[in-house]
Amino acid sequence: MELGSVPDYVVGDFDSISEKALKTLATDTVCVQLVRDKDFTDGELTAAAAVLLSCDQDLKNPAFSNPDGYALYAAFGKAGDLTGKSYAFLNYTGERADHQLANIALGRLLAVRGATVYLTDGMTLGRIVKGPAAINPVFTADCFDGAQINAPGKRFLFSVLPLDDEVDGLYLSGLKWELDGVRLPMGRSLALSNRASGPYPMQVTARLKAGTVFFYTFPEVL
Repeated sequence: MELGSVPDYVVGDFDSISEKALKTLATDTVCVQLVRDKDFTDGELTAAAAVLLSCDQDLKNPAFSNPDGYALYAAFGKAGDLTGKSYAFLNYTGERADHQLANIALGRLLAVRGATVYLTDGMTLGRIVKGPAAINPVFTADCFDGAQINAPGKRFLFSVLPLDDEVDGLYLSGLKWELDGVRLPMGRSLALSNRASGPYPMQVTARLKAGTVFFYTFPEVL
């Protein structure tokens, strides 16, 4: 809001939103207010709300008015296949490691259901993909427009993290160290800190036979 973006929806228990922000919300902003002590994080229910909106469900439906979040999450569980839909988690890192890991797990959940998922904190950019998949390119050139303007020439690194123990048949090209159909078990750091031929990994392509991976690009010196 401080940067001029007006939210269409606000979902959560409102324990961390400022009074100033609440007072300056647009009159047509839809607020889904939940109780603070509940069985879901705000991020979890916000992801559920985003999925429902992308499936043309109305968050103003009285069924979603219960502040414990159960009806909202149940409807999300029934939304089914998300192929062809895209979601972006903004500021997913926040200030707490537990929420950061939970948001990555949420992104994985959406990707497993077929969605295209991006995560960014404004400096780093991630993309979660479930195999089988062929991605060309992993990150398009316009992903680096801001970097070219604000930090021209700063090299970005490229990493791949396995998000389950099923990652197999991983191919990477367009990088200094390419991969040719490797298996990448959980805990293996083989695909971290790779480099493109230029400053930005915008020509990197990938193929994945099975499993779920987190593609991740970030400035070499943060």
